[in-house]
Amino acid sequence: MSEIAKKSLDITANIQNQQVQLSKSDIFGVLQNNRRRCVLEILREQGNQSVRSLSEEIARLESGEDDPKSTVRKSIYVSLLQTHIPKMESLGVINYNRESDFVELLPAARNFEIYMETVPKGDIPWSHFYVGLSALAVVGSVTIYAGLFNWITDSQWMLFISGLFMVSSLAHMRYVRKL
Repeated sequence: MSEIAKKSLDITANIQNQQVQLSKSDIFGVLQNNRRRCVLEILREQGNQSVRSLSEEIARLESGEDDPKSTVRKSIYVSLLQTHIPKMESLGVINYNRESDFVELLPAARNFEIYMETVPKGDIPWSHFYVGLSALAVVGSVTIYAGLFNWITDSQWMLFISGLFMVSSLAHMRYVRKL
């Protein structure tokens, strides 16, 4: 291998290993497209993928079918190759090896984790849960203070709400650790 080729490989490896700091504009530019978000989620959950397997998974998600039409898969494959992968690769978020046809996440993809809270269908985000729990605490406290409920004391209510927040916080911590 020539000295120039070796230096080029070393420079490429160093660039890929460095933590790229993306602007919020770049991050939101990537996240504004559903297919790019899907690529990030699939690669984060399943590891390196071929463009073909990425396009098949995205086609399943978009169509809601187990076996989407080949025209849908082909359209997604082409859009990934022509638009989405080059954009994310230019920002240093992913690396696409054209020879092996594999896409891998780079360290810069960590910039997206805070923005990609995924909430399963039928579930609510933790932030909404805590707002609801806080509203319950305030309404219950005002109701008890006003004397509308005499069957529970202020101290009992305080312990009950504190316990709810403690259990919720522990459940949230466990959930985040699983991710």
